[in-house]
Amino acid sequence: MKDQLEKPDETRCQAEKSNGQNFMTFGGGHKLVRCRRKPQFIATEKKKGSDSKKGSMSLCSSCLAVFLEQMPDGYAVIKEIRHGAGD
Repeated sequence: MKDQLEKPDETRCQAEKSNGQNFMTFGGGHKLVRCRRKPQFIATEKKKGSDSKKGSMSLCSSCLAVFLEQMPDGYAVIKEIRHGAGD
């Protein structure tokens, strides 16, 4: 269904970052690309959004640091992902 939220991906960080291109690089345009790192945390909104749903996403440690800088204090509950020994 279209109105369902995507589940957190425990194999790859779900943050999107700039591809590093801008009008000066002649590289095809500024776009966002998904982080390639393995996630270590899941951030879940504390309050429901305007769609009456609580979103959550997986984040690596560096993307979590950016998330915590950009979002208001207490915006989300952060839980560590426990990966298996072979991960």
